Amino acid sequence: MGLCSRRPTRVPLSTKHHRQLRIQWAREHLDWTMVECKRAWSDKSRFLIHHVDGRVRVRRLPGIQLLSSCTAGHTQAGGGGIMLWRMFSWAALGSVIVVEQTMKAASYLNIIADQLHPYMAFVFPTGNVIFHQDSAPCH
Repeated sequence: MGLCSRRPTRVPLSTKHHRQLRIQWAREHLDWTMVECKRAWSDKSRFLIHHVDGRVRVRRLPGIQLLSSCTAGHTQAGGGGIMLWRMFSWAALGSVIVVEQTMKAASYLNIIADQLHPYMAFVFPTGNVIFHQDSAPCH
């Protein structure tokens, strides 16, 4: 029948509630003008330094399992990663901030006070701007 064994494609978890909220937001902002789109935004991303999820497969002959082409190196506890936070707008990019611990409300508020407020004052001196953030729990 042409079926093959494959790993599932990894996508962000999106519940029915998340999808409903996204559709609601899109409908509410359907008529935004270009001027209204020129707002300030932020996002954060986690980058893994080493990632072996245990699903890597190789094809090999018996007795050659230690050849470099047949091995996958790993580190204990996943090898670590780095979290970066950035703000941006239509007008300018902001600084890239390294988040050294788990992003919690207190650390998020420190970033807002130390980084976002000066950025907004410089890029939008009239104060006529709206800052958008996603619905992360720390917000």
